[in-house]
Order: sequence, then C-alpha cells, then structure tokens
Amino acid sequence: MWQRRLFTHVTAMPWRNGQGVTRIIAEDNTHTLPAWRLSVADLLYDAPFSAFAGWQRSIALLGRGALVLREKTGAWCHTLEAFCEPYVFAGEDEVLSSCPSGAVRALNLMLRHSGHAEQKEDFVLHQKRFSIRNTGQTKNNYFLFPSTGRWIMCSGGVEHSVTAGAVWYCTSETVQNTVLEPMEEESSLYYIRT
Repeated sequence: MWQRRLFTHVTAMPWRNGQGVTRIIAEDNTHTLPAWRLSVADLLYDAPFSAFAGWQRSIALLGRGALVLREKTGAWCHTLEAFCEPYVFAGEDEVLSSCPSGAVRALNLMLRHSGHAEQKEDFVLHQKRFSIRNTGQTKNNYFLFPSTGRWIMCSGGVEHSVTAGAVWYCTSETVQNTVLEPMEEESSLYYIRT
C-alpha cells in the first residue's frame, strides 16, 4: 500500500555552510554501512556541495527553475531544469552549484560503491502514463516524487491525487499493481526503485 509523506514533515538539516537544507527521505538499513540514501535538498543560494567519497550521486530538479553544477577544476558542467533526466556524477567530485533563477529543490539518490555485484536501481523521469507491477521476485523500495503538474494514481482500486511537495512510497511486500496518469500537459514525476 502506498503511503504519502509531506516534505514539511521530514526534519530539515541545515548545511554547514548555511546555503541550504537537506531532508533525508529514506536510507538503506539492511547493511552495517548504508548502501543507498535518498534525500531532498533545498538550495537557497549558490554553494559548494559536500564531497561523498565512495558514493555515486544522481540528482534531478524538483519543480521549476535551474541548477547549474560545475566540477571545481572544470572537468564537467551540467544544467538541470524542469523535465530533465537525472544527472550522475562521482561523490568525490568537488562540485559548485549555482541557482541562476533563485532557490531550487533537488532530489538526490546516493549509491555506495562496493566490491561485489550491486542491485540495479532505477531513477526515471516520467511525463506520460506508466505502471508499476509487483513481480514478487525481489525485495525493493518504491518512491514517487511528483515534480510538476498533477497525477492520478490508481492502486488496488483506489485513486489518489499526486502533487508536488510530497513523496509516495511502499515496499515490494505491500505494492499493488499501480497506474499513474498525468492530468496536466506539463506533469512530470520521478520514479525511484532501490
């Protein structure tokens, strides 16, 4: 069964540099060292990102605006906007961020590098109707992050309105076959499976 959690109900942890806050939405609790972490960050001003050695980072913009990420030595530069696929970079990279259109909200998935075969994670942008099927084959966590517009979610014969400002989540033990339908032309949503 899908559960909804408003971002305002998740503790906001201020960045050490005072330029933003992070809300940890979920993290792996099945290993001594977490294998993954999912968070939402409010970037209030231009600021450097903290380095996370040994992690792979994927980031996407929730809502409107723009976020420019630049590796400190100039090795790469990438601009995130609404309707952008997630951008992946190494946690070791020293990254400078700028918010040319004002404060923005970013969705972050961090995966710890390990020496053995890793489970495949999904981090996908959706703008059209899609479905989630319970195959019952593996244990997974499912997360839905509406970014723009409005969606209707039908799961177990029940309809829910899905809008920005919250995360919807469930596990493979409780997920029912689910269909999500955009209700506005510019609706977008990020689906994450860990």
